[in-house]
Amino acid sequence: MKPLSQKTLAKKYAELGLSQEKLDLLQDYYLCFSNLYGVISVGEAWNVFRHYEGINQLHKRDFIAFSGIVQREAGHPYTVLELKEVYTGETMEDPAERLIVNNKLIGSGYGKYTLLYYTVDRQQDKPYYLPAEKLAFLENTEDRFFLSQDGKQMVRFLSRLKTDGKYRDFEGEPRGDILDPDGNPVAGKCLSDFACYTQDERFEIDYAKSDAKKEKLRKEYRTTALDKVLYYIFRDIQTGGVLPGESPAETMQFLADFLSCDLGVQFTRAQMERFCELYTSLNNHSHLWLNCGWRPDELRRGSAAGIPDTVSIGPNMKKLFEEGKMDRAEFEQELRKLGIKLSKE
Repeated sequence: MKPLSQKTLAKKYAELGLSQEKLDLLQDYYLCFSNLYGVISVGEAWNVFRHYEGINQLHKRDFIAFSGIVQREAGHPYTVLELKEVYTGETMEDPAERLIVNNKLIGSGYGKYTLLYYTVDRQQDKPYYLPAEKLAFLENTEDRFFLSQDGKQMVRFLSRLKTDGKYRDFEGEPRGDILDPDGNPVAGKCLSDFACYTQDERFEIDYAKSDAKKEKLRKEYRTTALDKVLYYIFRDIQTGGVLPGESPAETMQFLADFLSCDLGVQFTRAQMERFCELYTSLNNHSHLWLNCGWRPDELRRGSAAGIPDTVSIGPNMKKLFEEGKMDRAEFEQELRKLGIKLSKE
């Protein structure tokens, strides 16, 4: 929906009749809903709010009315969407069915809600995770994914990786020099120390129809190599990946291919094994959107819903085993930490 002016928003908030203290509290909760759950309906969000605040803090009608105002306010890291905006053919207009959605689940163009669909499907009616203490819940006003010990270790490991400065195809053959946005070579630099465009990003920029669109894309994609790979790690762990039935092995292989083909990182065997270890640990110990906020290790202790018992490996991963770039036994051990067995097929 089109954002409202600040004057109109102020009028609507005044008409709601809540104190500034309560409006600030609701803003904090909406940030927590989007950061901890990724996507949640306003009705379910009300249940979470009531769990921590009790029944005397706010009326349900005011909670729902707030969602209708904040959905017209620009600048939040989340968006409140009507159900019929998300699902074609949906006619329901119940405001309690609105969705509070982290903006990282919303893309652009025809498939803008693809990640949102996958995340909702993978949540599979799991119960919403509720930390024992209210203060622990409210810590989620900020995105904490890479602030955990596992997250910091992953960032530290990746930031120190160096590029050889070569784009590659999926056969591993060099196909050109990686240059920063100003045209300077980046060979020998750490991922945290240079910006670049991936091959897909360069394609989009080159084939944009207008100079204005090209410049907009250049600004949007002018991010460090480290930020690019961290985005994919966040996306794939939080949502389960962009392909139906994608296994942890396949998501790790995608990331290894991306690091090699687009960022010029050639893993040693030790580095590949360390990356898989860090990825598995980060996945296992993070509060995930696809699990309604539950960590996989916590969810598995209570229920195995949504977590596969067995995964198979694709041809790219098999090639790594055959070439000795990755130890199959150690990889299986990392999967076992998730309670997953590797198929013998």
